[in-house]
Amino acid sequence: MLHELPPVELGAIIYLRAWCQGGATRQMIGRDFSLVMGEEAGATAARNFDALMTVLLNTARRPVMRHGLGCKCFGGDESAFANMIAAAAAQDHEDAHLFACTLMTGHGAWPAVQLALGLGPAFLRLARMPDNTRVPTHGPEPTFTKH
Repeated sequence: MLHELPPVELGAIIYLRAWCQGGATRQMIGRDFSLVMGEEAGATAARNFDALMTVLLNTARRPVMRHGLGCKCFGGDESAFANMIAAAAAQDHEDAHLFACTLMTGHGAWPAVQLALGLGPAFLRLARMPDNTRVPTHGPEPTFTKH
């Protein structure tokens, strides 16, 4: 269940889902990054997240499975992505690459990890936001669906 995850992994799954949903939710990711990183660094982080998602989806071993934005649970692909982001945020290159390889072909995993390493500070800052601070992508509370 999502509520059981550490903040970095939770954020990674929410952003994966939001990016794949497109439209306004994708724009909120950029606003969130700008909120915690500043305008310039936030814009760079948003571009890097776009690039990461493009690499992920274009080099995936198979279609990446994900739940809806409001779903309370998460699946294996979402877990691998979240663990790749968390390992990259901790500067653990080897584990980040291992998780990337479960999702992507070899030629996609390396650039994905390099992008994830650069995104680590943004995910760490998002994870350290106080619970009472509203990050746009995280509010208002979503309506959850059952699986």
